[in-house]
Amino acid sequence: MARTRPTTHPARSLRQLRSSLARVQTSGERMMARVRRDVETFMARGRGEVAREMRGLERRVLTALHGATREQVARLERRLAKLEQAVAELQRPVGARGEAA
Repeated sequence: MARTRPTTHPARSLRQLRSSLARVQTSGERMMARVRRDVETFMARGRGEVAREMRGLERRVLTALHGATREQVARLERRLAKLEQAVAELQRPVGARGEAA
C-alpha cells in the first residue's frame, strides 16, 4: 500500500505571521485583563456579602421547587377526586346509576 504524502500549505509570509501573533497576543491580554478584574472584584467582596448572595440563591431555588411541588400535589388531588367519584359511582345500586334495569 502506497502512503500518501501529507498536503503542505504554502508558507506564510513573515509579515502575516507577525500580525497573526499580534492579534493572538492582544486577544490574550484582553482576556487576562477581564479575568484579573473579575478576580479583584470577587476578592474585594466580603464574606457576609457572599453569604447573603448564597442565601438569596438558595431561597430562589427552594421557592421554585416548592412551587413545582404544589403544582404536583394539586394535580394528584384532582386525580384522586376523580377516582373517588368513579368508585362512588360504581358502589351505587344498579338502578340508581341511571342505567336501564
